[in-house]
Amino acid sequence: MNPPLPTSVTTRDGQQLAVRRLVAGDRAALQTFNRELSDDSRRLFLPHAYDDATIDKALARSEAGDDLTLGIFAGDRVVGYFFLWYFTRPVPLLGIGLVDDFQGQGLGRPMMEILLAAARASGRDGVELTTCLDNERAFALYQKVGFEYYADVQNMQGQGKWVTERAMFYRIKPDAKPMSEPHQPPV
Repeated sequence: MNPPLPTSVTTRDGQQLAVRRLVAGDRAALQTFNRELSDDSRRLFLPHAYDDATIDKALARSEAGDDLTLGIFAGDRVVGYFFLWYFTRPVPLLGIGLVDDFQGQGLGRPMMEILLAAARASGRDGVELTTCLDNERAFALYQKVGFEYYADVQNMQGQGKWVTERAMFYRIKPDAKPMSEPHQPPV
């Protein structure tokens, strides 16, 4: 199911940015997005490798509807990359990332609200995410949106490295529980 999505978001300073599902033709823009992240941002948001084969698989999953993979665009530039992996499962896995020059512009919350609304509209039970242990800013935002911390877990980052992260859960259905599968990218 393809839930209706907003077509734009607005930054704190009034800049209107396009929002859309990522497709195969966005490979180069997604690779540029990764290169534009600072080392610290990349440490906090490295959901998968950014080589051609991995990105092609991620974008194919997006086009097939297996994942809800979205981009925020300033012209042709991807400035935000956000997704619900395993979108067809009862509990998909949420991730959001912004290039450094768009952080602090009030986009994190709308990105999450778009994904949570899509999960609700598609009948999902809940949504899960993980965040680095030292990412207090993101942790606080996730709590404000309604995510609850439930455990530290091992999560596979983009280059196949396992790290300990905080797992958080957003309940949509009253009896929903976090997923039991390992935390790792689908590609």
